[in-house]
Amino acid sequence: MQQFDFPTLSGPMLSANENSNCDVLDCDVCIIGSGPAGATIARELSGGKLRVTLLESGDVVRRDYADALDEIENAGWPRVTDQWLARNRIVGGTSHTWSGRCVPFDTIDFQTRRWVPESGWPLSAESLTPYLDRAAPYLGMCFGTGFSDTRFWHLAGRPPPAPRLDAQLLRSHFWQFSRDESKPSDYTRFGVHLAAKLGANVKLVTNATVCHINVNASGDAVQSVEVAAPGGERRTLRAKTIVLCAGGIENARLLLCSNRVVTAGLGNEHDRVGRYLMDHLRGPTANFQIKGAEHLRKLFGHYRIKGGQVFAHGVRLSDEVQQAEELLNCAAWLEGSILEDDPWNALKRWLRGKPNPRQDAAAIFGNIGLLLRGARDYFIERNGLLRKIGELRLVCMCEQIPDPESRVTLSAQRDRLGMPRARIDWRVHELEAQTLRRLTELVTVEFARVGLPVPRPYTWVRDHAPLPQTFQDVAHPTGTTRMGTDPACSVVDTQCKVHGIEGLYVAGSSVFPTSSHANPTQMIVALALRLADTIKTRATQN
Repeated sequence: MQQFDFPTLSGPMLSANENSNCDVLDCDVCIIGSGPAGATIARELSGGKLRVTLLESGDVVRRDYADALDEIENAGWPRVTDQWLARNRIVGGTSHTWSGRCVPFDTIDFQTRRWVPESGWPLSAESLTPYLDRAAPYLGMCFGTGFSDTRFWHLAGRPPPAPRLDAQLLRSHFWQFSRDESKPSDYTRFGVHLAAKLGANVKLVTNATVCHINVNASGDAVQSVEVAAPGGERRTLRAKTIVLCAGGIENARLLLCSNRVVTAGLGNEHDRVGRYLMDHLRGPTANFQIKGAEHLRKLFGHYRIKGGQVFAHGVRLSDEVQQAEELLNCAAWLEGSILEDDPWNALKRWLRGKPNPRQDAAAIFGNIGLLLRGARDYFIERNGLLRKIGELRLVCMCEQIPDPESRVTLSAQRDRLGMPRARIDWRVHELEAQTLRRLTELVTVEFARVGLPVPRPYTWVRDHAPLPQTFQDVAHPTGTTRMGTDPACSVVDTQCKVHGIEGLYVAGSSVFPTSSHANPTQMIVALALRLADTIKTRATQN
């Protein structure tokens, strides 16, 4: 790999080099961050006339010095300690650690709900449908929309199975799993093929950490970014357009740190940057007796269609229940803890030439019946593999209230480049716990009504106790640069441009006004495609 040669920027992928004798470079578009948002925008701008520089703070492999830049000061609800599980400074960003689950938001997520403060998107669900469909190939999906409800059965060529739950209470819900184009057994990793997909007009620069976004003297237009190499040496990159794609925590941190001209930070005239931090509260709320639950596991398990694309079946709270009981959007699915003597894992090790002969042979021959039933389900019925599990849990994932006191600010602690660390005061609320409990109760009632195995709610659910602190963040930081039409209560406009600053845009889940129960990556890519169209249109008009 070539080093970062500022004067020529030759080569599709470069690395920051502290020995450059050039202090200032320029480009038309600077994209900060190479995760799903940044990589998508870079690919969309490839092959055009715009000169694009894509800056990545990390390398093509994980580096300790990059990981250290993600350390935080936590001042709120407990968060995952290992920041690598939440943020990845590496080419491809958090696609290195994501679960591969893709799903569009529900229509109710875009609506103003009287019981959800500051809810409502300035965009309609219908206006985003074309972008969600365009996102499908970027994510290794066979459908971008129309699969997450009961329409799935038509797409799969299957009749809806019995028994059926009351749709006025619980809606069938489906998630589609990403597939990598070169390794179908894995999820899409945006960094693996990125350099090869970029045209000559796009330069991907690794080990280049943006420390400051520079604006003009009046603070109403971008001019450049200050970039640090791993050893700390600074360079300046001029750009007419700057797109911040660094994630829900880092987007807010960079805007707040860029305070030389606007002392409160860019886009923060009304003290909105960093506020409304949301994540998803996800965790088990009940378990099932495993004996007699095989049909349940198949019904709410995995389904394979169209060349092996995998979908998961679960439920979500109906719109009617959310409205009548003033609850949040919440979904649930089944998860099993796979045992060490699972025969499918043993068989995989054997086929890969790395068996543990005695234990794996015992696992295979001791579970022949499970293997045979699983083979029938997988190859004939096109379901997921029936695994040997030790516990079967009901796992729920709930959206959060957009609370302005749940926020990212700047810490007094500094990283090795001298930047203030992110101080995170993440809040959880009783309405979120109430929603999780109510969804569990409805699953219990409905499963009993139709004759399915009934879940056994955990003590905190049954006793209406507070939410356990084991419900931590799941790497979905959202809302810290929220979208809106009023600059007094939002950071970016409907085109994802920071209010009042020409040329400064933000992409990623930080612009979401509300979070839904949905995994955010498909919406991130859809909005990135929409923003790329905006940038191309703007370029033709200038």
